[in-house]
Amino acid sequence: MKSLNGAHQCKTSTFPVSPSPSGCLSTSLRHELDRLVASVYHRFKVERLFHRMKRHASGDSDSTRYSVRVVSRTFDILELLRDTDHPLSLGDISRRLGMVKSSGFRLLRTLEHRGYVERIGDDGRYHLGPELLTLMRGPAGHRRLMDTALPHMERLLEKFEETVNLGVWRDGEVLYLVMLESPHAFRMTARVGARSPVHSTALGKAIAAYLPEDEVGTVLRARRFPALTSRTITSPAAWRRELTRIRVRGMAEDNGETEPEASCIAAPIFDAGGQPVGAISISGPTSRIRVLKPRAARALVAGCHAISRTLGFSSASTRREGVNGASSRVAGS
Repeated sequence: MKSLNGAHQCKTSTFPVSPSPSGCLSTSLRHELDRLVASVYHRFKVERLFHRMKRHASGDSDSTRYSVRVVSRTFDILELLRDTDHPLSLGDISRRLGMVKSSGFRLLRTLEHRGYVERIGDDGRYHLGPELLTLMRGPAGHRRLMDTALPHMERLLEKFEETVNLGVWRDGEVLYLVMLESPHAFRMTARVGARSPVHSTALGKAIAAYLPEDEVGTVLRARRFPALTSRTITSPAAWRRELTRIRVRGMAEDNGETEPEASCIAAPIFDAGGQPVGAISISGPTSRIRVLKPRAARALVAGCHAISRTLGFSSASTRREGVNGASSRVAGS
């Protein structure tokens, strides 16, 4: 640019200096500045690369570098409640997670406000809330299954006055989507969002009996069958035989296999492709279930077949291949 007297002025730059037509700097000085700037720039690149390698070696990758601690702690709370079979107090949660109580309180209040946890009892203990299920629903998935099944479940509860559950298969376990509780003082309950083993529960066996062979094989390879009671099936071979009997009967039973003196009957629900998408069970004390089982089993199987038809399952005479390769009649057909 021009000065007041019309002479040219030189511009300074933080980048390598290129020859100027004005001749403000000598050629040797310009070359020296170019070398100096290039040296500094090269050193900056080397140091940046070194720090990047050091961060990677210490495990500070993008996945951790960009993580948000408060979000991570929120999931810690949800996973703790998921993995615990009873409600926890604020003190329990804070102690187990090494969390300051005030921070835990704020996170829990936020989750409670959004419906992802519920506070129960006079001591204000927490368990998972029903809103969590909305994260797993889809227009053609669990949401439709729940909406279709609920009226049938309500009728079963009204007729037999025992707890009615809707469960689905999730990673080799049974995930409870809906639980309608019996009005009896002595009753069976299941926490929505909780998981149960497939080898002992009627829900798990009702679904597993109609799964493809590879999925059943995966369960057998990946999971042990612990004895929850003296009646639990612990042998994979015996469990396979039980699945065959379920396909013949069209329903599954848990006769004190998960809880002593508790029994359950369950029937599968199928989608339009004939795949088991869930099951409904009726559970209660063995003494009461034993009396009502003949009537309840017929009503349960009929209700599950009606739900299956609504979901697109075809003809009542449809036959499927069981996991052992033998043709077997679908429940309710």
